[in-house]
Amino acid sequence: MSSQDSTDFPPAPPMTATRLVVKPIDSDEEMDEEEELMTVAGIIDKASQKRHRNATAAFTSTSDSRRYPKRKRGVSSRSDLYEEREAAEEEQTSDADDEDMEDVVEEAAPSDTSSTSPATSARRLPRPSNGAPTIRNSSDKAATTKNQVSSGRKRVNVSGVVQENCGDINALFEAVKDAGTALEETAADWIQNYEKNKVQAMMEMVNFILQCCGCDSSVTAYDIEDQDSVAQTLAQIQDVFGKKKISDYPLVSKRPEFKKFRSHLVDFFGAFIDKGAERETLYEDDSLMESIQIWITAMSSSTLRPFRYTATTVGLSILTALCNAAADIAKATGRSTKLLEKEKSKPRPAVSKVQKLQATVDGYAQKTETLENLISDLFDTIFVHRYRDIDAKIRTDCIRELGKWMQTLPDVFFEGAYLRYMGWILSDANGSTRHEVVKGLTKLYKDNYFIGGLRQFTERFTSRLVEMATHDVDHSVRIAVIDLLDAIRAVGFLEQEDIDTVCGLVFDTNPRVRKAVVGFFMANIKEIVVGKLTNIGDVEDIREYLSGEVEDESDVTSAEDGGRDENMVSRSWFTLKSIIEVLESYNPQSLGNPIHMSKLEVLIGGRTESRFSIAAQALWNVAQLPSWIEIVNYALFDPSVSVNDNQDSIGYKIKKEIALTAQQEQVLLEIGIGAADRPSENLTDKRVKRARGNEREERIKEISEGLIPLLPRLFKKFSSDPETACNVLRYHNFINLDVYQQLRQTVAYQDVFDAICKIFTSFDNASIVREFSQAVLHAQSCTYVSEIVESRIRDLQDDLSTTFRATVKGLENGLATTVFTKDVLADITTVLTKLMHVSSITDTSEALDYTGRDAEIPNLRIIMALLERIASPDDDEVDALCAGVSTLRFYVMWRVKRAIDLRSTAAFNDFRKTLDEIMERFERIILSHAHLNLRHTAICATIDLMVSLNVLVKRENLMGIDVIIAPKLQMAIMHIFSREQKAYAKAAKIKLSSGRAMSAEAVDEAAAVEENADEESDQSSDLEALSKEDEDEEDSAAEEDDNEAVTEEAVQNIETEIRLCEVTGKIVIGVLIGSMDQKWAKRLLQNSKTLGAGYDRVVNELRTVVVATENQKK
Repeated sequence: MSSQDSTDFPPAPPMTATRLVVKPIDSDEEMDEEEELMTVAGIIDKASQKRHRNATAAFTSTSDSRRYPKRKRGVSSRSDLYEEREAAEEEQTSDADDEDMEDVVEEAAPSDTSSTSPATSARRLPRPSNGAPTIRNSSDKAATTKNQVSSGRKRVNVSGVVQENCGDINALFEAVKDAGTALEETAADWIQNYEKNKVQAMMEMVNFILQCCGCDSSVTAYDIEDQDSVAQTLAQIQDVFGKKKISDYPLVSKRPEFKKFRSHLVDFFGAFIDKGAERETLYEDDSLMESIQIWITAMSSSTLRPFRYTATTVGLSILTALCNAAADIAKATGRSTKLLEKEKSKPRPAVSKVQKLQATVDGYAQKTETLENLISDLFDTIFVHRYRDIDAKIRTDCIRELGKWMQTLPDVFFEGAYLRYMGWILSDANGSTRHEVVKGLTKLYKDNYFIGGLRQFTERFTSRLVEMATHDVDHSVRIAVIDLLDAIRAVGFLEQEDIDTVCGLVFDTNPRVRKAVVGFFMANIKEIVVGKLTNIGDVEDIREYLSGEVEDESDVTSAEDGGRDENMVSRSWFTLKSIIEVLESYNPQSLGNPIHMSKLEVLIGGRTESRFSIAAQALWNVAQLPSWIEIVNYALFDPSVSVNDNQDSIGYKIKKEIALTAQQEQVLLEIGIGAADRPSENLTDKRVKRARGNEREERIKEISEGLIPLLPRLFKKFSSDPETACNVLRYHNFINLDVYQQLRQTVAYQDVFDAICKIFTSFDNASIVREFSQAVLHAQSCTYVSEIVESRIRDLQDDLSTTFRATVKGLENGLATTVFTKDVLADITTVLTKLMHVSSITDTSEALDYTGRDAEIPNLRIIMALLERIASPDDDEVDALCAGVSTLRFYVMWRVKRAIDLRSTAAFNDFRKTLDEIMERFERIILSHAHLNLRHTAICATIDLMVSLNVLVKRENLMGIDVIIAPKLQMAIMHIFSREQKAYAKAAKIKLSSGRAMSAEAVDEAAAVEENADEESDQSSDLEALSKEDEDEEDSAAEEDDNEAVTEEAVQNIETEIRLCEVTGKIVIGVLIGSMDQKWAKRLLQNSKTLGAGYDRVVNELRTVVVATENQKK
């Protein structure tokens, strides 16, 4: 193998940085100069031409002289004197017949260069003066042309040159198609037939290849003998085949009989080369491969894809088989050479044995030369022109076989001249082709034999590989490239900057990519840990301090630990510390798939998921990493406790190394969330699903038993910061609370829930509020602790009610017009938001209705008065007003539930007037020009209340309750829906259908409703203005930071889609329960497929409504 370091890799002429430039093969335009050289004549050098002439002579001399007489100038090889006289008599009998015959000759004559195959576009080969070759049915070997013109005129078939293969059976084709055929025996039989009659056997082979192309035409023995006419013969076959416009042929057919045809075809030509080499025919008869090469080369340059694809497959299969044969010869040569050298080194070598061995070595050398010539010719004529074919399948096959050739015959193909093709194809436009070249390179990098010759290739194409791993549109390609880069990293060819870029893919939004990069990531972590331990001191000293049994530095990364007290260091913490440092060092904006990780809760459906917990899910799902309890113990570890060691001691160095900053403790807690909450894989087998479900239950039980004793310490250490406190709440939600009953620790849980409520009241963080709601629901699901929860929640409701009254004290009578200070508005927003979340999980109706000595006006009335500020609300007030609307919604729903539970109409009548006032305020908000978010919230609240009232009416048969939304209000709701739909379509760059979703009268009426709702408003808060402001903000952000702009836009698109699906879902419910007219069903279904799968699922139930409505009309 030659050295690779001296080889230069020029840029690929046909490629750009991102796309393979392929010149389409068009039958209506002439081929360029390079393709003109790809003809039967142009690809053969002088030496090959000499072998070609010798092979032709051999064909003529060895053929059956009685069946294939030697041709005379001007006389057809298929005609005799009797036929010439007959043709002359027919020519004399009728001038009209002669004219007709000339017309046929004109039609049969070869067309101009622009309409022929690429092979005919080049230099014309000399042809016999008696005319074009005839292409006949193989069973019609003795037939001749009756209407033959005089000596100077071309001979043609009356039927139009090409005769169809009318029912002939090609033995080779049937053998390859039959799955039960022994292809080795078939190949051996063909070789024997070839040795007996070369022309007849070669005719069968060519017709076999034509039939593999899906072509019914066939060639005759005359066409096999006249190899100079191959180009024109194939041109005529293609003309006939092209007119049929056949697209289905054996290699691509989906028919059952051709299911394994391609693999059998490859196996046959492999066996063909093996048997030819075994019988020495491959080496002794130059005409064998010369003839096949001429035909498949011409076919591989065809403008017709069936010909080109089939011929390329045959050529590549033969080339692969030749490489295998050459490899076998190389092994045999090596063995014989060793024996020869051994014999020569003896004091008295046996002359006869030396001569015999020398003859053997010389014979192998001749065979090697023959094979190398054949390999070189096929590579230059097939691969060089087809690796950039317009058909992606052909390009994929070429690059796959090249990888095989490099492994099979590295002395020939493992050179820079061949490796560059692999590098160029990395930029192919087709994902499957890129995937194939990546797999081929991976095999090379994982074989130590090739490493030395890949250094320069790595330097040239590493940047492209890293780009593919981070940005390729095909996730399968990205996963394969990650595996390839891991192999490159293992041999030390990857720079640290590239390693960091690939490791950053643990934050990728695609779970398959995150899973694929785990091995690469952990290999990097292991190297970092080993480096840390080396800097600390001797491994033996570290082993002694940790009281562990490790064999080398890498064993310190093991996750298994014995029992330790709370102040003892665990060897697994080195791994955790390294993971934290690496994850923390990666900037999300520099990663391959730039998603704003601080806003990933938008992508997870409302749950707050940091980028660290998502990365941890992938890491702990795949790798053997420290247990979840080890993570908690590490978070609680205080390195300053009992430090009596001096600064040079191993203990001091270790504790200093594993000490965590406040930010790193936050990252560790988030990693623990991902490690505990790692999702199971999507499974289809129910038994496997059940087994995985049981496995998860066991894991949760184990976590609960280990965490319950540690949870109070977690709350004590991390409750002072809102970020860490939020994570501790998540830890509570992982626990199976029934374990408290098993451990008889009721009092301990009461202290834990008191700590949870304290966190809720201490911070106004939105994430804490959400996690608190989840914690309460989780606790309510356990009957054992539900009484503790209910008692503490009632106290919490009273505290919130008191806080809200204190916040608005003195402003009760002027809430609709009072100008709030920032502090007062912030306090109102905070307490209303908390009250809204508490109302969503517990009945707060009593707390809102409460009046007493310290509460002259109930909080319910204060909130209703606050909603009078909708005339022209500031953007800062929107959150407070939305929280107020949602609080009133939950209030009504709890009152309705109480009436249903008590089965009492009196309980409902008690708040009937209040209900009407609340509904009237919601209606005013929807019809106003209030902020779009506020109107959106009011729509959702209105329809939710209609659902609750519907249930009450049906169960209690109440009369006089209007559960149908007024037509005027329905128009306003649909108008707001249209705006949100357009906003999402604009953000997602979706073109909505131009069909009218609403009638002109309906649109005008909806617009009029909005216009007359508030005459003093200048419509400054409508959707178009908001969208324009959003665009201006995004454009400004783009100028400052392109990545940030793309990130924010992606998040905003998802938020807009969620809003659209939410309001659409409420309207769908309204239509289904009858609160809204069924005519809106068609409007909601319009563009359902265009707006995405999520929207389509939301409106799917309406399809039955539309069908039922249409049937009623009929």
